[in-house]
Amino acid sequence: MGGDGAAQRWQSIRQVIRIRVGFVKSAARFNSLSVLALVGVAATVLAAFAQAEGFPQWAFPPANTPRAGSPAAAEVSRRVELPGAGRSFSEDALHDRYAAPDWFPDRHPPAPAVVLNGRRGVVAACGFCHLPDGSGRPENATLSGLPADYIRRQVAAFRAGTRRSAASDYVPTQLMAEVAANATDAEIDAAAAYFAGIPARAHVRVVEADRISGSEAKAFLLRPVPGAGEPLGDRIVEGPEDFERFERRDPRLVYTAYVPRGALAWGESLVRTGGSGLTVPCGACHGDGLRGGAGAAGPPLAGRSPSYLFRQLYGFSVHRRGGEAATPMQAVVARLTEKDMIALAAYAGSLTP
Repeated sequence: MGGDGAAQRWQSIRQVIRIRVGFVKSAARFNSLSVLALVGVAATVLAAFAQAEGFPQWAFPPANTPRAGSPAAAEVSRRVELPGAGRSFSEDALHDRYAAPDWFPDRHPPAPAVVLNGRRGVVAACGFCHLPDGSGRPENATLSGLPADYIRRQVAAFRAGTRRSAASDYVPTQLMAEVAANATDAEIDAAAAYFAGIPARAHVRVVEADRISGSEAKAFLLRPVPGAGEPLGDRIVEGPEDFERFERRDPRLVYTAYVPRGALAWGESLVRTGGSGLTVPCGACHGDGLRGGAGAAGPPLAGRSPSYLFRQLYGFSVHRRGGEAATPMQAVVARLTEKDMIALAAYAGSLTP
């Protein structure tokens, strides 16, 4: 669990305990129901402890461990390529947040300056994290195909501090909040219109499994790796087919998301019927096949990263994604367990955009 997140949770736990203990003291002065109140205190403390300990850290993996010392000049200046790209970038350029490496400029419309370059030292290039064509990666959102107004409203929520990560130390969300705080309205409008004009495409393969070969938390991914084998459990393990191409920010990558066996069928039931009253059918807001469309109140979800979708559902459930626009989703997920959210994310990710 992240340090800041743990501290916040324990602060909330202590606050609840103080309130409950105050109630017990008052009850003791007036009637014999104080014993029942004490039982309530114990239950509250145990439930809060379980929630804090049960935080799904697997969904918020850390970055790479920094290498010791500074890399040699020859290393950072080394040119690297991608098959079929017809261009190269230096290793240093691949990590420059103010110059998104655009391997395939002919695969998307001309991009505005804020997408490819941002403003050095002030606003990172949108295309650095979300890639120049908006296809995104599991640690962040796929922006292509999202309605422009939805993108604008989400940036405004980051700026206002009402859209936050459930893990307060999750770096991708911190970086997005920084961009939202410093970008101009004109830059946000330009980026929103640009990404909305690019059709979304599927770049994830969802596979049910009881066991996987192994997993590793690296570069904000919990990715599958070779190993002796381990139970998948109640997690989503999602990673690229080629990690080196991932590090080079290849927008053509296909990701494999391993999800618990049975997740797709249960996710479909939740999406189509609400799970017999557990929640509401998702298509009412997110459109037929979760593809959004004209008149849809919510964004399209089909074909997007299951890891990303789970983080958003969990964020709604713990009210870290807040504000007026998030209130309906908070109610939608109020009765869902983490298993339910994994199933929803898995099924949505398996659909064709």
